[in-house]
Amino acid sequence: MPTLIVEEDRVLRLVQIMLDPGTPAERTSAYADYMAHDVDLIAWRDALRARIPGLYPAKVHLVTNADELHRALPSAEVVIVESLELGQRELAAAPKLKWVQTFGAFAPHIDADACRARNLPVHTVRRRTNRVVAEHTMLLMLALAKRFPLINGLVTRGRLAAAGFASRPYDTRHTPGANFARIPGLRALAGSALGLLGFGEIAREVAAMARPFGMEILYHKRARFTAEEEREAGATYCSFEELFARSDYLSIHVPSSAQTRDLVDAAALRRMKSGAFLINTSRAAIVNREALLDAVAGGHLGGVGLDVLYEEPAADDEPLLNYANVIVTPHLAGASRMNGLADLNDMLISIWQGIRGR
Repeated sequence: MPTLIVEEDRVLRLVQIMLDPGTPAERTSAYADYMAHDVDLIAWRDALRARIPGLYPAKVHLVTNADELHRALPSAEVVIVESLELGQRELAAAPKLKWVQTFGAFAPHIDADACRARNLPVHTVRRRTNRVVAEHTMLLMLALAKRFPLINGLVTRGRLAAAGFASRPYDTRHTPGANFARIPGLRALAGSALGLLGFGEIAREVAAMARPFGMEILYHKRARFTAEEEREAGATYCSFEELFARSDYLSIHVPSSAQTRDLVDAAALRRMKSGAFLINTSRAAIVNREALLDAVAGGHLGGVGLDVLYEEPAADDEPLLNYANVIVTPHLAGASRMNGLADLNDMLISIWQGIRGR
């Protein structure tokens, strides 16, 4: 029975469900319910197991920190990490290791030279979930720029009148007839500055999607990229304060932690241009709630796009729902569940083929 060491998070727990017959039934049931609107997880799991007969059954050790990783390494044939460091010391403790995997497209936390010396390639996966979160980020920016919640279905005289817009026709003997609803304040992405607070894998995907729209990409992160990395990313570094001051659209891509809670406060929001847009597909608590409400109510922001809320589901009297320039979606940017399962499928089949020497 092969042994896998897996860095624990809410996605990678699925490796345990897929491969380890000792997985608590309560966990399997919880994930089956979590995915039921998109997929029959048990049927999907069983089909995958049939495709990797030498990888199932397996013993899966979930580890949360470096100490737990070190204790588990002596028996490991496969290691899957997301942020835990894997270097010479760790490799020396893992004599049986056959496969090194990071759950992402980049592996700065893995010593590639040390792995190469052991003839262990570092395997990566460009996660579909990251790409669809980036798509949702672009959706929110476009919807705000084009005032989509307002204009959707606003095509009859009755609806125009109810919304407070004139239905008076243009003199088309002389003018075009476009925008017969006379909607003001429509914006473009082209020529605008997109600020990315944080530049992890989702932000990289957003930048790659935004550049063809003609957007200037600005970023801020704790450890600045090298000049070569900035050229590859097509992004310009800004200080935290400069990022907020220069961005026409500011999108949040830092992880939720004690250090990032209320990172975007009233002072940060005041630095934003009048009429700028704020997008948050990360975690609500990164933006101070009262500061956000004040910025929206005071009209300083042109609009806000949120896929995350301070309470989920939101209360019926959630004040953010009262503004026409605030778009709120129910924490579904990474959907469907099949995105994550497809990543898992590719990764586990590659591992199975790799440790068999194929």
